Amino acid sequence: MSEPIRPVAHKVAEPIRSDVGLSILWVGHATVLIQIHDKIIITDPVFTKTVGLLAKRSIEPGIDPASITRLNTVLISHLHFDHFSYSSLDMLPKQATLILPPGGAQYSPEFGFSDTREGKTWEVIEEDGLRITPVPVQHFGGRYGFDALWGPARPWTGYVIEYKGTTIFFSGDTGYNPEFFKEIGRRFHIDVALLPIAPVEPRDFMKRVHTDPAEALQAFDDLGAKIMIPIHHDTFFQGLEPEVGYAKKLMKALIEERKLQDHVLLLNVGEQVVLKNE
Repeated sequence: MSEPIRPVAHKVAEPIRSDVGLSILWVGHATVLIQIHDKIIITDPVFTKTVGLLAKRSIEPGIDPASITRLNTVLISHLHFDHFSYSSLDMLPKQATLILPPGGAQYSPEFGFSDTREGKTWEVIEEDGLRITPVPVQHFGGRYGFDALWGPARPWTGYVIEYKGTTIFFSGDTGYNPEFFKEIGRRFHIDVALLPIAPVEPRDFMKRVHTDPAEALQAFDDLGAKIMIPIHHDTFFQGLEPEVGYAKKLMKALIEERKLQDHVLLLNVGEQVVLKNE
């Protein structure tokens, strides 16, 4: 018998606010709702109970998608089902720009967004002062597995988001690659890094494409970011980990051991943190 989906206590009913310069709300997995002053960005939106009919959600989404009353940009890091969810995109406001990795448009139905763009590495996409820069990360591509053999050379990406003096790095899925992270850190002064910490096991298999908590902390250091928010954990049953909260426990222990409480914010699903006031 499968475990029931856990509810989110004290779910934020109105996540878009008029009084913040920067807020981060972790919806779960790699889905993050970012507000920088008047701009609203969401990353890899997934609100469904399962992804790919295989991975089952262990906890409900941190917000109701209907509470996202306006939106400027939707960022898709890569084409896997747990990051590029057609049903979830249908739930969002359409007055927004959908930004996809190279080759993503050929897998994209007509969602009705104001604009759809493919982002090339290091090429800035700018609209009304909001700058989105695709940056290199280390993952693997295709949507179905077999199509990676003939698809774009690298249909996955991270993004740097800049607006009014605030800079956010969203990696999507990535393995640890010091060359990439240090280069991103040289080019940008990052305020907040959204970095994945799972799946952890089996480590020999996952290491190339998924950072574990210790590797995510090393990436955080390479980037020179001020704040790290761990993502991609505690949401779906993934890998061969003993429990869904396995990576979170490892991360919490490292934060305490290294006294990183002021620099690494281990949010709960549905938790919103205000980092700058309006």
